[in-house]
Amino acid sequence: MSNRSTKDEVKQVSPAIAKPTVIGGFFLVSEDKEFKFKNLCPYCKGNLTYRCNGWEQDDNGLWTADSFDVECSTEPDMESEDWEEWLQQHSEMPYVYQLPVDEKVKDFINKKYRFDVR
Repeated sequence: MSNRSTKDEVKQVSPAIAKPTVIGGFFLVSEDKEFKFKNLCPYCKGNLTYRCNGWEQDDNGLWTADSFDVECSTEPDMESEDWEEWLQQHSEMPYVYQLPVDEKVKDFINKKYRFDVR
């Protein structure tokens, strides 16, 4: 029987997770990092989750976000009766409503983070 506690095990595993690497003033995060923003959906004020799906290499060889997958917390299951109405509401004039939000999020992320693209 071991005298080690779960707390000791967590201490041994956690430092790499708890302290993100900082390179050139940017936090280096994994390419699959999720960024969550509360009440940001321009259609319903739901929470938005962004996951980078495309990157560009900057002049220093570090990877910045170029494009994202975005999910709204209010999106119903595609099989539900509410999905068509939700999609209709969340597709209205995306260049007017959604794109400006996405561009601000992209700028925010690229000012603070670089991605460990493998």
